Parts: sequence; structure tokens; C-alpha cells
Amino acid sequence: MKVFLDTNVLLDLLLERDGYIECGSIFELQESGGVSVCVSVLTMINAAYIYRKTVGQDMAKVNLKFLSTMVEVLPMDSEMLQSAIYMRGRDFEDVLQAVCAQKGGCDCIITRNTKDYSIKKGLSSELTLPSVYTPHQFLDLFTKGNC
Repeated sequence: MKVFLDTNVLLDLLLERDGYIECGSIFELQESGGVSVCVSVLTMINAAYIYRKTVGQDMAKVNLKFLSTMVEVLPMDSEMLQSAIYMRGRDFEDVLQAVCAQKGGCDCIITRNTKDYSIKKGLSSELTLPSVYTPHQFLDLFTKGNC
């Protein structure tokens, strides 16, 4: 199963914010072979920008370099951008993330802001977006075998 981590979930882990233990549990599932963790290149860029403000440029580079070896970093392109432009959602960045997750073959998106992933399809009606869960919801469903 391929899971897509939203930027906020990755930052929870890096900054040890509330909920970071659940994020760590998702990476443990990856180590045991249960899931494959993906992020977008946009997630890595945004995480680097925010994370370096807390730990400094050098430490951020070291930790993000290590993290990039543990996840599949999915690219974004102009086709994804065009698909996202024709969709409606609360947050354009999250619409773009959802398109990236779908094009990357992810089964679900894990985020702290599930309401921001209430996306209405526009002209790209053939696009079926992945299911969206909080880290807690995902872990609960995964443990019960429902995911």
C-alpha cells in the first residue's frame, strides 16, 4: 500500500509536534513492509523552508537528506498543475498534493487537515482522488485490516 504524507504530517514528525508518535508509527509500518511512504517534491520544499527556521539550515539539510532516503519523493509537473487548476478545493496547494498523490499511484493521503482535501472535480472528471485520513484514522483502519 502506498501512502502519501501531507506536509503537516511530515512536519509533525520533524518538529516533534503533537501527534508525531503516530507519524513515527507510519514509518514503522514502512520498515515492516506494510506500507510505502510517499511525499511530493512540494512537501520536501515546504518542509525544508519551515524546518530550517527551527533547527537552522545545516541541520535541516542533514535531516531532510536522511528523510529523502526513507520516502519516495513524487515529482510534480505542468500536467498536474493544470489538473489542479480545474478542481475546486479550500486550499490550492492541497488540491495539487491530491493530484500528485493520485498520479503517483497512492492509495490514500494522510493529513492533519482532512477538511482541506474536500475537493470537487472540475474538467478533470476522470481523476479519482485517493481516500483521505488523519494519521490516527489511518493507523486504526490499517491495524483492523480495513485499509
